[in-house]
Amino acid sequence: MRKKAVLTVLIGMGLSLQAGMFDDAMKQVGGYTQSAQQTTETKQESSGLLSSLTSSLGITDKQAAGGTAALLQAASQSMPKENYTSLLKSVPGFESIAGSGLAGSAMNMLGGGDMVGQAFKALGMDNTMVGKFAPIILEYAKQYASPENIALLKQAWSAFL
Repeated sequence: MRKKAVLTVLIGMGLSLQAGMFDDAMKQVGGYTQSAQQTTETKQESSGLLSSLTSSLGITDKQAAGGTAALLQAASQSMPKENYTSLLKSVPGFESIAGSGLAGSAMNMLGGGDMVGQAFKALGMDNTMVGKFAPIILEYAKQYASPENIALLKQAWSAFL
Protein backbone atom coordinates (compact mmCIF):
# COMPACT_ATOMS: atom_id res chain seq x y z
CA MET A 1 0.00 0.00 0.00
CA ARG A 2 2.82 2.37 0.92
CA LYS A 3 4.56 1.72 -2.42
CA LYS A 4 1.36 2.69 -4.25
CA ALA A 5 1.16 5.95 -2.30
CA VAL A 6 4.79 6.80 -3.07
CA LEU A 7 4.28 5.92 -6.74
CA THR A 8 1.15 8.08 -6.87
CA VAL A 9 3.03 11.02 -5.34
CA LEU A 10 5.91 10.59 -7.79
CA ILE A 11 3.57 10.42 -10.77
CA GLY A 12 1.74 13.50 -9.49
CA MET A 13 5.03 15.35 -9.11
CA GLY A 14 6.05 14.36 -12.63
CA LEU A 15 2.77 15.57 -14.09
CA SER A 16 3.03 18.78 -12.10
CA LEU A 17 6.57 19.35 -13.39
CA GLN A 18 5.47 18.56 -16.93
CA ALA A 19 2.52 20.96 -16.61
CA GLY A 20 4.91 23.68 -15.44
CA MET A 21 7.18 23.08 -18.42
CA PHE A 22 4.12 23.12 -20.67
CA ASP A 23 3.11 26.49 -19.21
CA ASP A 24 6.59 27.80 -20.00
CA ALA A 25 6.33 26.48 -23.54
CA MET A 26 2.92 28.07 -23.99
CA LYS A 27 4.31 31.40 -22.80
CA GLN A 28 6.75 31.12 -25.68
CA VAL A 29 3.83 30.44 -28.00
CA GLY A 30 2.36 33.71 -26.83
CA GLY A 31 5.66 35.47 -27.35
CA TYR A 32 6.02 36.44 -23.70
CA THR A 33 9.57 35.15 -23.41
CA GLN A 34 10.84 36.48 -26.71
CA SER A 35 13.13 39.47 -26.72
CA ALA A 36 11.55 42.75 -27.83
CA GLN A 37 13.70 42.80 -30.97
CA GLN A 38 12.80 39.22 -31.89
CA THR A 39 9.09 39.93 -31.37
CA THR A 40 9.29 43.06 -33.54
CA GLU A 41 11.14 41.20 -36.31
CA THR A 42 8.64 38.34 -36.23
CA LYS A 43 5.70 40.72 -36.47
CA GLN A 44 7.24 42.77 -39.28
CA GLU A 45 8.21 39.77 -41.39
CA SER A 46 4.96 37.93 -40.92
CA SER A 47 2.51 40.81 -40.63
CA GLY A 48 0.84 40.00 -43.98
CA LEU A 49 0.18 36.40 -43.03
CA LEU A 50 -0.82 37.13 -39.45
CA SER A 51 -3.09 40.00 -40.54
CA SER A 52 -4.77 37.71 -43.02
CA LEU A 53 -5.34 35.06 -40.35
CA THR A 54 -6.60 37.48 -37.70
CA SER A 55 -8.97 39.29 -40.04
CA SER A 56 -10.28 36.15 -41.79
CA LEU A 57 -10.71 34.05 -38.67
CA GLY A 58 -11.40 36.63 -35.97
CA ILE A 59 -8.51 35.49 -33.78
CA THR A 60 -5.76 37.26 -31.83
CA ASP A 61 -2.19 37.81 -33.00
CA LYS A 62 -1.07 35.29 -30.36
CA GLN A 63 -3.43 32.65 -31.78
CA ALA A 64 -2.38 33.41 -35.36
CA ALA A 65 1.33 33.12 -34.57
CA GLY A 66 0.93 30.07 -32.35
CA GLY A 67 -1.32 28.24 -34.81
CA THR A 68 1.06 28.97 -37.67
CA ALA A 69 4.00 27.79 -35.60
CA ALA A 70 2.18 24.55 -34.71
CA LEU A 71 1.45 23.84 -38.38
CA LEU A 72 5.03 24.65 -39.36
CA GLN A 73 6.27 22.32 -36.65
CA ALA A 74 4.05 19.56 -38.07
CA ALA A 75 5.43 20.25 -41.56
CA SER A 76 8.99 20.02 -40.24
CA GLN A 77 8.30 16.47 -39.11
CA SER A 78 6.98 15.39 -42.52
CA MET A 79 9.03 17.28 -45.08
CA PRO A 80 12.62 16.51 -46.07
CA LYS A 81 14.88 18.81 -44.06
CA GLU A 82 16.33 20.61 -47.09
CA ASN A 83 12.87 21.34 -48.47
CA TYR A 84 11.57 22.53 -45.11
CA THR A 85 14.58 24.84 -44.69
CA SER A 86 14.08 26.19 -48.21
CA LEU A 87 10.38 26.78 -47.48
CA LEU A 88 11.19 28.71 -44.31
CA LYS A 89 13.73 30.89 -46.12
CA SER A 90 11.52 31.64 -49.12
CA VAL A 91 8.28 32.59 -47.38
CA PRO A 92 8.41 35.90 -45.46
CA GLY A 93 7.78 35.35 -41.78
CA PHE A 94 8.00 31.56 -41.78
CA GLU A 95 11.59 31.41 -40.61
CA SER A 96 11.07 33.88 -37.77
CA ILE A 97 7.86 32.19 -36.61
CA ALA A 98 9.36 28.69 -36.79
CA GLY A 99 12.69 29.79 -35.30
CA SER A 100 11.24 31.79 -32.45
CA GLY A 101 10.35 28.72 -30.41
CA LEU A 102 6.65 29.49 -30.62
CA ALA A 103 5.59 25.90 -31.00
CA GLY A 104 8.52 23.50 -30.80
CA SER A 105 8.60 23.30 -27.03
CA ALA A 106 4.85 23.06 -26.70
CA MET A 107 4.55 20.42 -29.42
CA ASN A 108 7.32 18.34 -27.85
CA MET A 109 5.64 18.53 -24.44
CA LEU A 110 2.30 17.42 -25.83
CA GLY A 111 3.79 14.37 -27.55
CA GLY A 112 1.86 11.77 -29.58
CA GLY A 113 -1.66 11.97 -30.84
CA ASP A 114 -3.04 15.12 -32.40
CA MET A 115 -0.29 17.53 -31.39
CA VAL A 116 -1.49 20.31 -33.69
CA GLY A 117 -5.05 20.03 -32.39
CA GLN A 118 -3.79 20.05 -28.81
CA ALA A 119 -1.63 23.12 -29.48
CA PHE A 120 -4.65 24.89 -30.98
CA LYS A 121 -6.71 23.95 -27.94
CA ALA A 122 -4.01 25.33 -25.64
CA LEU A 123 -4.22 28.58 -27.62
CA GLY A 124 -7.97 28.76 -26.97
CA MET A 125 -9.12 27.45 -30.36
CA ASP A 126 -10.92 24.27 -31.25
CA ASN A 127 -9.78 21.61 -33.74
CA THR A 128 -11.95 23.02 -36.53
CA MET A 129 -9.66 26.05 -36.66
CA VAL A 130 -6.77 23.92 -37.91
CA GLY A 131 -8.68 23.29 -41.14
CA LYS A 132 -9.27 27.02 -41.49
CA PHE A 133 -5.63 28.00 -40.85
CA ALA A 134 -3.93 25.59 -43.24
CA PRO A 135 -5.53 26.84 -46.50
CA ILE A 136 -4.85 30.49 -45.64
CA ILE A 137 -1.22 29.77 -44.82
CA LEU A 138 -0.88 27.64 -47.95
CA GLU A 139 -2.26 30.40 -50.19
CA TYR A 140 0.18 32.85 -48.62
CA ALA A 141 3.10 30.44 -49.12
CA LYS A 142 2.19 29.89 -52.80
CA GLN A 143 3.21 33.48 -53.50
CA TYR A 144 6.81 32.79 -52.49
CA ALA A 145 7.66 29.09 -52.33
CA SER A 146 8.61 26.73 -55.15
CA PRO A 147 5.91 24.44 -56.55
CA GLU A 148 7.85 21.46 -55.19
CA ASN A 149 7.81 22.84 -51.65
CA ILE A 150 4.12 23.74 -51.93
CA ALA A 151 3.38 20.15 -53.01
CA LEU A 152 5.36 18.82 -50.03
CA LEU A 153 3.61 21.23 -47.67
CA LYS A 154 0.21 20.10 -49.02
CA GLN A 155 1.25 16.52 -48.45
CA ALA A 156 2.47 17.29 -44.92
CA TRP A 157 -0.83 19.04 -44.13
CA SER A 158 -3.12 16.65 -46.00
CA ALA A 159 -4.97 15.85 -42.78
CA PHE A 160 -5.68 19.55 -42.23
CA LEU A 161 -6.76 20.60 -45.73
